[in-house]
Amino acid sequence: MAFYVAVCLIAALVALDDDKRLATVGVVWGTTIGLALAHLFAFRLAARLVGGGRIDTHEASLVVAQLTGAVVVAVIATIPVLIFPAPTDADATRLVLSGFIGLAAFATGRSYGAGTAKSAIFAGSVLLSATAIALVKNFLLGH
Repeated sequence: MAFYVAVCLIAALVALDDDKRLATVGVVWGTTIGLALAHLFAFRLAARLVGGGRIDTHEASLVVAQLTGAVVVAVIATIPVLIFPAPTDADATRLVLSGFIGLAAFATGRSYGAGTAKSAIFAGSVLLSATAIALVKNFLLGH
């Protein structure tokens, strides 16, 4: 969920053409809350469908972890808005989100025993994929 929100925020911030700090904060939190609510709705419905109408504690803990990840990403994305002036705040936020994705991908590679070089290559390929997804989202939306 955290990575999904991060990629969607990058795409939304690319489309942002307003140079006001409040607009950037609104995009970050509006997008995050909207995605989290949609995800919660879909997850609960799917879990009930698969679980015979019930949601067990494991599924509930997954929802909490996913929503926490979304909030953490939104907080991380808000920090550059508070530090940098508009309109550079949106650029800084995109860089911070890209860094978050890249570092997480690098850590994933390392956690599976890959060396530094392989983990860096993996992180680079993940960042390229995230960038491509964000660009496709914007292209399809006409931004």
